Amino acid sequence: MSTSYRHLLLLRMIPRYPRKIDTTTIAALLERDGITIHRRSIQRDLEKLSQSFAITCDDQHKPYGWSWSADAPSMDIPTMTPPAALAYRMVADFMSDMFPKEIYDQLKPHFRYADTLLKQTDKETLKNWPDKVRTVGRSQPLMPPKIPADVFAVVSDSLLEGKRFQVRYQKRGVMESVSRTINPLGIVLHDRLITLVCTVGDYIQLKDVRQLQLHRMNEAVQLDDPALTPEGFTLDEYIAGGAFGYRTGEGMIRLKALFEQDAAIHLEETPLSEDQRLTDQGDGNVLVEAAVADTRQLRWWLLGFGGRIEVLEPDGLREEMKNHALRMLSGYT
Repeated sequence: MSTSYRHLLLLRMIPRYPRKIDTTTIAALLERDGITIHRRSIQRDLEKLSQSFAITCDDQHKPYGWSWSADAPSMDIPTMTPPAALAYRMVADFMSDMFPKEIYDQLKPHFRYADTLLKQTDKETLKNWPDKVRTVGRSQPLMPPKIPADVFAVVSDSLLEGKRFQVRYQKRGVMESVSRTINPLGIVLHDRLITLVCTVGDYIQLKDVRQLQLHRMNEAVQLDDPALTPEGFTLDEYIAGGAFGYRTGEGMIRLKALFEQDAAIHLEETPLSEDQRLTDQGDGNVLVEAAVADTRQLRWWLLGFGGRIEVLEPDGLREEMKNHALRMLSGYT
């Protein structure tokens, strides 16, 4: 662990007067972050730092301790603790493919710095942890679409500052883009896409909330006007209402389906719903019953099992699955 990095950590730990911190507490905090150092060494570091920074030791009143002077100028030292470095490393290893290239490029300096700190830490457990964890996805991995860096900057800044922005948007399957004034409400990462939840122009009712894909945007310019927000809108409620589940019907349906036993095993640990029921049929099949949202997502999930399941109810969904099966069969015969 470099001396400079340790000094930065020490400066961040020291509170402003009248609060103070002693070397025993500092040593414990450093130990928590994977840095083992004797209290005498911490004392020498602090005495050296006090020659350049407005920190002092109160050794007259117990408990003794160090603090920034009350009139010391405010300062922010951008550093990273070993646990934070581990978190960055895990993001780089297991979540980097979820980010568009432009976002990942902005994070790369942090990832590199995290790698350096982990190599320097005294705690072997932190160094070795990334080699002991892996993630395996169930779905086919897809490449994320490219998003212009200037577009993402305008969209994210506008969302953060509560401002409108102007953009040219090109619908899928349409050759020409059109200019739109956008009221940003939220950003959602969904199926390799970054989706902006928003309203357009002066439409500010809940029914006017829509989704636009960032990779279909260009020529984005932030405006000075404050963004308009539909009364009662929250991003969590919008998502919970099925906005990203591609609803095909209203409300919930009662799913009944026969699963081959090995296809239903995962539902014992990760159920479809709170009221799910699994009934062994004694013939190698399991009857699955659960209240689920009526979405395209449900259909894609069911179709992924192929001939290993049979939908029994509701009748409309059973008919859809049968028609899909017939179309697939006709393509192979």
